[in-house]
Amino acid sequence: MSDARDIHASSAAARENPLAATEEKLVGTMAGAFAPAFDRPGGELVRRAPTVIVPLTGTTAQMLVEEAQAAEAAGADVLEWRVDFMLATHKQLSFAPLGREVVNPIVEATSLPLLLTIRTSDQGGEAKLSTGRYRLLLAEMLDTLVHIDVPPERIAIDLEHWFDGTPALVQRAQERGFTVVLSHHDWQETPDSDIMQIVYEDMLELPGAVAKLAVMAHDDGDVQRLLDVTARVAHSSGRAIIAIAMGEIGRRSRLEGWKYGSMATFATVGAGSAPGQPSVAELHAAL
Repeated sequence: MSDARDIHASSAAARENPLAATEEKLVGTMAGAFAPAFDRPGGELVRRAPTVIVPLTGTTAQMLVEEAQAAEAAGADVLEWRVDFMLATHKQLSFAPLGREVVNPIVEATSLPLLLTIRTSDQGGEAKLSTGRYRLLLAEMLDTLVHIDVPPERIAIDLEHWFDGTPALVQRAQERGFTVVLSHHDWQETPDSDIMQIVYEDMLELPGAVAKLAVMAHDDGDVQRLLDVTARVAHSSGRAIIAIAMGEIGRRSRLEGWKYGSMATFATVGAGSAPGQPSVAELHAAL
């Protein structure tokens, strides 16, 4: 395979006749929403559109439930509760009460899968957390999700790749039936292609995890390099990958990334959580 354009040419027929398992998503589950873009390592591109993830950034349970219902009505495939927005305004909160007050009401009020994300300030999030506090919140999250008996097939958990406790937490989450998204955000630049490939491959060393790489694009060349690396890694691994070039210049990655093997993108209904996010309506119009 010479580059991403070869993948597009060789997979044209597959896009016209995608595998039934991909065409007919497992509605309301992470297995369906986060299915890989390629049918197997070195295989064919089977996605015809990305999974649309809508962030929820409210700071009260009522706000979050209302945002979740609006996102579902707008056409979202997955909801992402950005827990760090609430932690930034209620710094001493533990996750145990949040799970009961937020997770169950969202699961009951919608039919969509829910991605839980605590984005630290070092990775562009709202919550400035020590390593110990981050570890504690994630451990509380896993214990609380089990305690409130939320359907595990509807839950994914974002774990930041930099954290040295991530491998153990991935194992704990997967043992409980939850999907794991490993994420890395570079808010300064788009690294060299070799570096991005290494980051992807390092995340994919953890079996079953979804690898998410977000970088800051300064020109369209940055966007294209991210997409080309994503195409190579997604094709060779057959794994679920999310690629985002942040900022307005990176908007193309959010609209076209699925063609290169990025199986999901983020869009807004109301306030967004990162620069360059299109609205759900804009995204659907472009697909």
